[in-house]
Amino acid sequence: MNKHRYAAYRSLVTELNEWRAARALESETHEDLCDAAEGLLLARAGDEAEEPLARASTTVLGMLALDELDEQNASWLLDALLSCGPPMSVALSDAA
Repeated sequence: MNKHRYAAYRSLVTELNEWRAARALESETHEDLCDAAEGLLLARAGDEAEEPLARASTTVLGMLALDELDEQNASWLLDALLSCGPPMSVALSDAA
């Protein structure tokens, strides 16, 4: 963890809390995304980040499929989640 990742995590959690307060996010979804963000924050290497990132991606894609989230917010949310975790460039380039 470093200052940048912690700041990204705090910013994301603040935004998710606002979405929850505005009833734009269900309680279970809020918990799932916050847990995934914390898992990414605490991950030391790309391998440790795979599971929380997969959970978060599944949640975001599910919200997108149900029209609970538009593409712009889904993209922002995934970027914000990635910012909480360790560098993923090697893992992402391997997947391509």
